[in-house]
Amino acid sequence: MEISDVAFVAMLEQMRQVQIGLRTLRAELEKWRRKPVEPTTPGETEAEEVEPPTGKQIQFLRGLGVEEVPASKDEARQLLLELNEKREQGQYSIPPTAKQLKYLKDLKYAGPIPRSKEEAWELLQELKKD
Repeated sequence: MEISDVAFVAMLEQMRQVQIGLRTLRAELEKWRRKPVEPTTPGETEAEEVEPPTGKQIQFLRGLGVEEVPASKDEARQLLLELNEKREQGQYSIPPTAKQLKYLKDLKYAGPIPRSKEEAWELLQELKKD
């Protein structure tokens, strides 16, 4: 049995269309593989995988004047990165410590409250001299 040229060309065109469709499908599957899978049921949350912040992270955040510590290790890391970046750019300064404020009160300081830990330290040094 012999296939006519017209039928052969039509079959080749159909095969080419199928090949293009398969390539498109493969590209879509690759996109889906790269996307994170969203949980479909309420029980499939990542809550079990959330780690609390480390002791060093908590200590460093407290040193930067953060009172509310984030609930997870990743959130604490992100906050530390943001605060350090702002500090390097001069947009954030560590607030005065409670000890510094108490010491200023004990010295009967009645002026404006210092805005940063460094300002409080300088003010305390000046007041000690007097």
